[in-house]
Amino acid sequence: MRSVLSILGKAIDVLEKTCAALSVCSVLVMMLLVTADVTGRKFFNHPIPGVVEITEEYLMIALVFLAMSYVFMQGGHVRVVLFRRFFPERVKLPLDIFLNFLALVFFALIAIMGWQTTLRAVRFGEFSACILAYPLAPAYFLLTLGSALLCVRIIQAIFIPSSVKWEEH
Repeated sequence: MRSVLSILGKAIDVLEKTCAALSVCSVLVMMLLVTADVTGRKFFNHPIPGVVEITEEYLMIALVFLAMSYVFMQGGHVRVVLFRRFFPERVKLPLDIFLNFLALVFFALIAIMGWQTTLRAVRFGEFSACILAYPLAPAYFLLTLGSALLCVRIIQAIFIPSSVKWEEH
């Protein structure tokens, strides 16, 4: 059983790092596309069609949702710790578990609704309204994948709180 969990943990690590790398790539692609679009618009009076839509409907989703679980595990998400330092140590762990559980419920709902939206987009052939008319199902799937991966990491943080690198400032 331990070897199965170890293999599963390594697979999740690889998936998480791949998603984080794709998130970084989306920033680079976004930077290049927007720069080319602005250059074309200002200097040649010829913008690139669909750049704004691709940026909004694909690249921003990839940037945010594919990086969420990696950022969570690195302790990079914003936490309000103003009053936390006044709590006794015996209260902090149950409070963290409770708050992680609330986050789990929230992101599980996002993942479930994202999956349903992905399936609907595939079933009905949902396309973007812009001139390029590209399919939207992959973008919905990126949202679902990122949220589901974050749920896995939140579950890990609930059962193994030391796995998250939180820093108190």
